[in-house]
Amino acid sequence: MNWQLWSRQVDAVAWVEFKRFWLSRRAIGIYIIALAPNFLMLPLLIRPGRAGMLSTAYAVFFEMFWLRLVIFFGCASIFSQFFRGEILQKTLHYYLLVPVRREIVVLGKYLAAFSGTAMLFSLTTISSYLLYWGRSARGRDFLAGSAGIPELARYVAVVIIACAAYGALFLLLGLLFKNPMLPSMFVLTWESLNYVLPAELQRVSIVHYLRPLLPVILPRGPFVILTEPPSPLVGIPGLMLVTAALLVLAGLVLRRTEITYSAD
Repeated sequence: MNWQLWSRQVDAVAWVEFKRFWLSRRAIGIYIIALAPNFLMLPLLIRPGRAGMLSTAYAVFFEMFWLRLVIFFGCASIFSQFFRGEILQKTLHYYLLVPVRREIVVLGKYLAAFSGTAMLFSLTTISSYLLYWGRSARGRDFLAGSAGIPELARYVAVVIIACAAYGALFLLLGLLFKNPMLPSMFVLTWESLNYVLPAELQRVSIVHYLRPLLPVILPRGPFVILTEPPSPLVGIPGLMLVTAALLVLAGLVLRRTEITYSAD
């Protein structure tokens, strides 16, 4: 096995794909969506209150809007385009004709999408968090204390892990389906109704392993089926193994892929 050659090939594919997507007009919409929460923060008037109450308010914003909608659909849009977009543009065959393993192409495209997505959403998470707390003296005191920055670090960690796991899933869906948005809506419904499913089915969900990592855990409502939350020591390695398995599966799918543009 020529690991050095494969590493150079992955770097080359990732760099080409990074420039082609993140420095193109296709990414403008993603940048606007990622910046939207920061503009939503500007007109808000934070009422004086205890830091715990304000932390709960930001937790509602982060989990219900930022994580479940913006990051979810952002990953769905970005990662699925890296293969489905090329099939629609009739350019994927260029990669399949060069002497490089198809698993290298999958990994390179994934790294290009993940690096940009994780960086963008991490920066906007940090900026929205600082805007939220920085608008009042009480909030600035919280940031300067011992709890503010560690809480922010946990939110950023959740963003990065979510981008990694959702990204691998949507990269695979972009290979398997002509319209990845349809299965993406099914995944969104599954993730949103996760808390009312039986315990065994709740474990087949990315958000089930992300929620215990959040600094503030929100109540789930009267219809929740209580399950033992996974420990971060189990949840994080588990999600990373699932991410790796999805990428391996995407590599196997691409190895068996035959380009028939007329069918699309």
